[in-house]
Amino acid sequence: MERYVLSQMSDKNFSKAVLAIYLQTTYNNDQYPEYLKWFYTVNLPRIFKEEGDIIFYLDGLEVVSLSTLKNSDEKKICTLLVNEDYRKKGYSKQILEDSFEYLQTETPLITIPTKRLEEFDKIIDAYHWSESSRTDEYYSEEVIFNSPKTKTL
Repeated sequence: MERYVLSQMSDKNFSKAVLAIYLQTTYNNDQYPEYLKWFYTVNLPRIFKEEGDIIFYLDGLEVVSLSTLKNSDEKKICTLLVNEDYRKKGYSKQILEDSFEYLQTETPLITIPTKRLEEFDKIIDAYHWSESSRTDEYYSEEVIFNSPKTKTL
């Protein structure tokens, strides 16, 4: 298993990695119909502006886990994923610890759809994340953790 940071990849591998990451995260289209647009017009430009990055682990060519991060006015985990085939093996802790190091906080802003809260219960408890508010501004109700803010992008 190898760790990668998208901003540190060679030009040759950057595009391949971007495609693999996008394909692994297409489940977000169910929650956010504008996910494709966001991924390419908001998330990726953060990397070039040095306001975010994507940390990911590969097992061969398979994406094991990844975290898309915003590190500007907000310290935010935008997407957190552990491939279903690799769950319950400690990979969430590994990708979270890398994310915390990058963001320099163990309490980053993160929003989680209420229908997926149960999936994150152990993480929320282990890291003592606190619910700040709830919003239904997007396509379903979401819980916002670790921020007094009620609106995030």
